[in-house]
Amino acid sequence: MRVPLLSICVAAAAMAATSVAASAYGARATAASAGYQAAGTTNSQGETASASRVEALRSRRVQYDFSNESAHDKKIRRARAQSIKEGFVHAWGGYSKYAYGADELDVLNKKPKTTRNGWGATLVDALDTLWIMGLKDEFARARDFVATIDFRRDGGQLAKVFETNIRYVGGLLSAYELSSDTVFLDKAVELADILMAAFDTPLGIPWQMLNVTSGVGSSESAGTNDSNLAEIGTFQMEFFRLSQLTANATYHEAAQNVITMLLRKNDAGAPGSSYVVPGLYPVGIDMVNGTFTKSSAYWGGGGDSFYEYLAKTWVLSDFMLERDRELWSQSIDAFAKYAVAESSDGYLLTGFVDGTKFYPYTDTFTNFIPGTLALVSKIVGSDKYFSLASSLLEAGYSVFEKMPSSLGAESIRFVRKNVPSDYTALPSQAAKDQVDRYGFVLQRPYYVLRPELIESLYYMYRLTGDVVYADRAWKIWQGIQRNCRVANGYVGTADVTVDAFAAGVKNTVDSTESFFFAETLLYLYLTFADQDTISLDDWVFTTEAHPLSRSIAFDGTF
Repeated sequence: MRVPLLSICVAAAAMAATSVAASAYGARATAASAGYQAAGTTNSQGETASASRVEALRSRRVQYDFSNESAHDKKIRRARAQSIKEGFVHAWGGYSKYAYGADELDVLNKKPKTTRNGWGATLVDALDTLWIMGLKDEFARARDFVATIDFRRDGGQLAKVFETNIRYVGGLLSAYELSSDTVFLDKAVELADILMAAFDTPLGIPWQMLNVTSGVGSSESAGTNDSNLAEIGTFQMEFFRLSQLTANATYHEAAQNVITMLLRKNDAGAPGSSYVVPGLYPVGIDMVNGTFTKSSAYWGGGGDSFYEYLAKTWVLSDFMLERDRELWSQSIDAFAKYAVAESSDGYLLTGFVDGTKFYPYTDTFTNFIPGTLALVSKIVGSDKYFSLASSLLEAGYSVFEKMPSSLGAESIRFVRKNVPSDYTALPSQAAKDQVDRYGFVLQRPYYVLRPELIESLYYMYRLTGDVVYADRAWKIWQGIQRNCRVANGYVGTADVTVDAFAAGVKNTVDSTESFFFAETLLYLYLTFADQDTISLDDWVFTTEAHPLSRSIAFDGTF
């Protein structure tokens, strides 16, 4: 059932606990006047979404019907869910004992770390995981902490605007939608209003970094205007939902304006343009003049969530943001044509594309693609792209499966089928030996608890009902248990080619970012929890795995 937006806003206003948020609930942006339509509701031809198509999409169910699951399979699945919950409780216990309210715990040294301005990144990022796992006492304690956060105290650090949005704003919004406690919405609005200063630039493309005390923005590379595609283009979901919940179009318009400027300032294939293939957007950008600075396009780190948010914001918008749908369609077509290649051992892997030239290098961030692509393919009924998603997932899993640790490297270089120069160009005999053994070179051989492959396995299991995907997620969890579990929590492992249990020693990387609690453990848990828990028919996940409800109706206005 879709809930009318007005009822959401009225309820929120009635429950508002702070004047800052309350003033926003009933307010509309100046743009929301008679005849106003939200940015992004029309495509390049000025057309809005087809009413009949939108209604068909809204009624389509995509999650597999698990009603015939056997009692035996259910027992195994629930036992696995409990194992993962116990792992979360173990890690949360260490965080609570030694670093409660800090951004992270330095697990091995039992000390708090300030990495995200000292506002409690792990705690805020994990709010929805606490709720979904039924840890309500811990959730209540965390709620009380959230109420005390002062986002104007910066912890001696500039705020990374992209990370602040996906971890803090996203986490607060999801906690609000799950619990209906308006303290979370109040704090999300408070922080988003601070972040809006980063968009005060010549074109409205946000700075990477922000001094939250002064409101002054800057690039992460001091003295430059450099940014990247993901960091300027991963606000759509959170800001769209903020505009819905506050009836204030300002947030949505700011996020959509970034896309408007990218399209306006860059003409694919134009003389001198770094933008070569329509839909394959280069990673590097000058955020002051809006032009791409290099021609290298990539769906992994630096580009990934830009593409993810084209697809998922369209879903979140009740299928009304027609421009996002059009751009996603163009991008996935270009991706399939230019950005994948078959490896020498028969897997379909993603790579860099410079212009139209392919480079066989990929990182673990690209493992988000199969899950997002599978979801959209199910929604629109595309067997072609669902098959592509399946092939990409097989390739991503192979990187994990071939390792004794059952964990995958941060990045690899591979050799394409029928391209012998890829092999001869390898820098050493050791690299060639790795290709001979694994089918790829481990360029960064560590695993730091990242979620992307687990995320896609979760999607594929929920969409198909095929237990092979759940079994693979379980195997990765066992690898995490063997190689990454230590007293007081979990840490990374330095070399995935070595299994700590077999070797009798852990070669650790002392890194436990908040995404381990927010994403890795949540996707693992949801793979084995009862399947009506956060159904894909009712929720859509942000890039930080914060579920946002699909039940709020949207008609193109706020």
